[in-house]
Formats: sequence, structure tokens, C-alpha cells
Amino acid sequence: MPALAASYDFVGYTFRAEQYCPEDLLDALPTGPGEAFDGWDDLSGQPVEDSLRELAFAFSIDREDEASFDSDDFPKVIFRDQTTEDDVCGACGKDL
Repeated sequence: MPALAASYDFVGYTFRAEQYCPEDLLDALPTGPGEAFDGWDDLSGQPVEDSLRELAFAFSIDREDEASFDSDDFPKVIFRDQTTEDDVCGACGKDL
């Protein structure tokens, strides 16, 4: 029998009015020339949370206080209890 997921488990991220599973978030970040995270295009060699922690530090974003930034500027965590059965990743279509 699989373990039950807790309501506080995070299942994805919201960024620029779209929801993403952890596997697809990094590809959605604006890392191209002249974009918000210009120069950070190779984030694939580490876990998503490590990449976000590094970006947040570099851009002085306090991820512990999500009220201090907008999800248009930096991804915010989506917890299981914030989702419905219709919520899917905007990139791959997988259920969150």
C-alpha cells in the first residue's frame, strides 16, 4: 500500500500564472539573454530546490516569505492541499 501524502507536501510551483511540476519548472524560467535570470541557463545539474535556492540568493529573494515577492517574478510552492483533481502541469499535463 503506498504511503499517503500529507497536505503540506509540495507538489509543484506556480510561476507567471501557470502551474508546473518540479520536473518542468526549470525549463520555464526566463534564463535567456536579457531575461530576468539571464546567465542562469544551466540549472539542470542539480535538484530543483537547490537551483531555486541559488537563484533566490543571487537575486535577494526571500523564499521563506512568499508574501514578499510575486509569482510573476519568482516561482512559489504549491502544496497538496492547495490543489484540486483538475490541476495539471502547464508544460507536460501531468497531474499535480
